[in-house]
Amino acid sequence: MVLYFKNLNLLELKNQKTINIMAEVLKANCTICNYETSFRYGGGKFDFQTNNPVPAYDKTTEELKSVNYFLEKDNPDYIFYSDEQLKGDNEGKYIFQNFNLNLNQVNNYCPKCKNYSLDFRSYIFC
Repeated sequence: MVLYFKNLNLLELKNQKTINIMAEVLKANCTICNYETSFRYGGGKFDFQTNNPVPAYDKTTEELKSVNYFLEKDNPDYIFYSDEQLKGDNEGKYIFQNFNLNLNQVNNYCPKCKNYSLDFRSYIFC
């Protein structure tokens, strides 16, 4: 059985700064240029050992893409959003954790306006 939780407000999760979820869909929204996208983060119950989709900045196309970390972790064309160079000040907000890949909730690099103004929010848990 798969449970979906739409528009989960993470602020309702009291005293918890790290969210550990097997797989979820995150929405990304830039607070400056209004760039929006969504992507799957983490593998599912049955494929997490071979499929681990995570957000990455594609240096060739200059876009945010969801790629399988297991297949692309050594690809020089990608910088993963778990990498410090794509993270700004998280301001004490939540961290999305997938094994050892951590995403900041706020102030990530926006591929459109090139500012550290991209925020991630949980949309669906799968």
